[in-house]
Amino acid sequence: MIAITRPLQRLARRLYLISLVPLFALVLLLVLWTAVFYHVSEDRASAVRDAVAASQSLTRTLADHTSFTLRQADHATQLFKLKYEESNGGLRLNEFMRRRGLLDSVLPLKLALPIALIDAQGRVIDSANAYFSENLAKQAFFRALAVNSSDTALVDTPMLDAGSKHWTIRLVRRLNDAQGRFAGAIIIHVDPTYFVDDYDRLNLDEQGALMLVARDSGLTVGRIGEQWFRSEHIVLRKPDTLQQASEELLLDPPVDTTARIYSYRELPRFPLLAVVGVSRAGALARFEHRRLTYIYALLAASVLIVGFTALLMRQGARLRHSIRQATEAQALLRAAHQASLDSVLLLKAWRAAPGKPVADFIFADVNERAADMLGKPRCELLGQRVLQQVPLLRDERFFKCFVQVMETGQPMEDEFELTLASGGTRWLRHQVVPITDGVAVTSRDISARKHDELALQDNRSFLQSLIDHLPVLVYVKSARPENFGQMEVWNKAAEDITGHLATDVIGKTDCQAFPPDFGLHDAEDDRAILAERGVIDHTEKPLRLADGSLHYLRCVSVPVFDEQQQIEHILCIAEDISQRRQQELQLRQKQAELTAVNDASPLGLVRMDRQRRCTYVNRTFESITGLPRAAALGAGWSSAVHPDDYPLLHVALEQLTRTQAPFQATLRCLQRHGKLVWVSVKIAPILIDDQIEGYVGSLDDITTLRESEVALLESEARLRTIADTLPAMIAYIDADQVYRFLNIAYEREFGLTGRQALGRSVRETVGEARYRTIAPYIARVLAGETLSFEEEDQKEGIESCMEVIYIPQIGEDKLQVVGFHVMRQDITVQKREKQRLLKLAQVDALTGLSNRAGFQQKLSDAMHASGQQQHLMAVMYMDIDHFKHVNDTHGHGTGDALLRAFAQRLTQTMRVTDIVARLGGDEFTIVMEQIARPYDAVVLAEKIVAAMQQPFELDGITVRISASIGLAFYRDEDISPAVLLQRADVLLYQAKQDGRNTYRAGVLTT
Repeated sequence: MIAITRPLQRLARRLYLISLVPLFALVLLLVLWTAVFYHVSEDRASAVRDAVAASQSLTRTLADHTSFTLRQADHATQLFKLKYEESNGGLRLNEFMRRRGLLDSVLPLKLALPIALIDAQGRVIDSANAYFSENLAKQAFFRALAVNSSDTALVDTPMLDAGSKHWTIRLVRRLNDAQGRFAGAIIIHVDPTYFVDDYDRLNLDEQGALMLVARDSGLTVGRIGEQWFRSEHIVLRKPDTLQQASEELLLDPPVDTTARIYSYRELPRFPLLAVVGVSRAGALARFEHRRLTYIYALLAASVLIVGFTALLMRQGARLRHSIRQATEAQALLRAAHQASLDSVLLLKAWRAAPGKPVADFIFADVNERAADMLGKPRCELLGQRVLQQVPLLRDERFFKCFVQVMETGQPMEDEFELTLASGGTRWLRHQVVPITDGVAVTSRDISARKHDELALQDNRSFLQSLIDHLPVLVYVKSARPENFGQMEVWNKAAEDITGHLATDVIGKTDCQAFPPDFGLHDAEDDRAILAERGVIDHTEKPLRLADGSLHYLRCVSVPVFDEQQQIEHILCIAEDISQRRQQELQLRQKQAELTAVNDASPLGLVRMDRQRRCTYVNRTFESITGLPRAAALGAGWSSAVHPDDYPLLHVALEQLTRTQAPFQATLRCLQRHGKLVWVSVKIAPILIDDQIEGYVGSLDDITTLRESEVALLESEARLRTIADTLPAMIAYIDADQVYRFLNIAYEREFGLTGRQALGRSVRETVGEARYRTIAPYIARVLAGETLSFEEEDQKEGIESCMEVIYIPQIGEDKLQVVGFHVMRQDITVQKREKQRLLKLAQVDALTGLSNRAGFQQKLSDAMHASGQQQHLMAVMYMDIDHFKHVNDTHGHGTGDALLRAFAQRLTQTMRVTDIVARLGGDEFTIVMEQIARPYDAVVLAEKIVAAMQQPFELDGITVRISASIGLAFYRDEDISPAVLLQRADVLLYQAKQDGRNTYRAGVLTT
């Protein structure tokens, strides 16, 4: 069987060597193809992400354009409401919508938006631009307006025609009468097709899609190329396959067969989604070109790898032939030394680098005897470094010997003991002979002879070593008549205890070695041993040393008999018990001190045995329980416990016996004269070798503390009643940011979310996101600062504003903050009313633009954003040339009409994102954010100057005017809004000085 297995093993090894290179090439090709395909997939994902980003940019443009127009429509309803209520309900649409009127100042009349005025019963009392007449009294939005006095406009998307799926965007605002009661509503319908009609400005390809979707109903209007479509079932969803990127969106169902990448953006304040889709084929065209390039390069690399593999296989065949020849030569040498009775090692020198000294040897060959000696299989040693496999050979007598023989060429012989890996030892005689760049080591086992030589030496020294290392005094003296009393053994402990060295004692009699009064010199004991032939034991024998100190020994003298049963030696063993004797005296003193300490302890102490019978009580126990010590001993100690509490104590003691765990409880003691005492009882077992040998207990009188706790609980109840009646939410949080007190209002706040706050940290209770917001305030109040701030909150989808006050609690040391109090109060109604009044205060009633207060706030916000984002911005300051002449010639009514028309034309000339305001009189300002270069603002200034040169038609009166402009720039400069506006004002003055009807631009300060 073995003869068949070995050829099969050689064949398998040969096949392994032959197939190694092809397998490596195959793995390399697999890794290369996998890496390329992975890179292609990542490249495709990157291309899809770029397309999604482009689609998102187009979506943002569509959303901004739509939001601006809808905000203007909302502003129109607000203007109508203001004028309607100022006129006590007398304003009608013909006056509101007249040319260059209020509506024309915020919305171009060319839009022809359907608009209607509704009375309190839902009837249409005035309409324009083909508004369809209907009774709205039963519709939900109308009923909501009637019961809600809010000034906010309602926006929805009703369907007008189910057949054509035509729908509209409806803006409705409540109207009030002079007493603030509901008087009806103003309604404006905006056709969503107006927003998707301006298709070219989004710069889409021919297959791009543009849509507006109503969020609440799914109604959709869109355009693909020149084709319009409407739907009511379009749904946006995330992709569910690996073919799409996680950032893109899909339409369900698709509008046509063209594959696109969609993005959407929600319009703030309006229930609409702006959706833009770009063609997937156009977006991924560059990626497809790169993918083909990668595949062609991969094919070329694969051909090179296959050719190189074929070349390596040919060279490998030649190398295997050379190795077979070398193996045959080594087999002849191995056969010679395997037959040897000695262990043979052939070691080759190993150097860290050519020319360096020999740092190690390598096992070139090892016979089986040598492998057995080293404790490792021969196959594990061949080719390995000697010092790594056999660390023992690092010894100087081995490694340096091998190097010396190799360098000098002189053989060397030696005998040594070798410790094997198995833990045993062998004595070897080895011979080291130099060979080419190495040494040959021949070893022979001489363990049997060496062990015999060492055994005798070990037996002789064992007894002396044992005696010398004993911790007790041991000495032996002769009992033979010719040298009676002569010392023969004097161990190290005897030297340390007596101070007499062995060299001064051994060979002398005890009379010669010691003074007459020395305790170990006792002739009477020697005679007693010879007479009685028995052991003599002295439990406490005094020993006066040479320095005058007195020690006490426990001595035992033992006769040692020879073969004839005659006493040959006297063996004496003595133990120094001076320290133990002193410790016993100290222990008795400590016990007396402990008794005094126990009696002075403020705790009552009791000790019981295993049967729980009392064996000791201190005086404090007697004072607390009223039991004298005599009555408490035995089972009487438990009679001091109140009868109602005794069962609890009995059960606790039984459980302590089973679990061996200490217990603590609060019990009542009833003294003999009827006084009730509250005590804190602690009992623990006395454990010796995990066995209970008794119990120790302590009693602490807590009657006063108990009465104080009751008073404290009553005080806390009164404080909680006060806190619960307050309308604010009140809490106390300690220095570790853990809730320690909550009033009912605060508990109700957390109860709505199902969270438990008391005893938990602020981070766990409010969540990680909200904790990051309030963490800076907590750090400041814990530093000792009293804080007051506002906090936005949201409950059941309704946003609210809370006023929060943090008050630090200073500790008794008057130095450290131990916690803080929290007071939260809902100020949502006050906040909203303040914002509404502020918004009304920032609108110019004549033109509908921002007034001076609104402009100053927006300019400050724009400068802050410019500094944060490092964007260039500009401010225009302009007025109407010769405006006073128009007022003087045509009257103030015409002047007001001119201001409104000027504001409308100015708004239509500017960008959607620009901020236009009227500061007062004929002065106007414009804020242009995020301009790419100063030239863009200059071009816009020229456009405004040219636009204002066209005549104005004002109710049959033609007025010609011009405008002068001062243009100032700003980018991350440390100046105030007032300084920037003053710069623009100076430039405006220069334009007027240069003849009006022009502009002057400042230089950008870097």
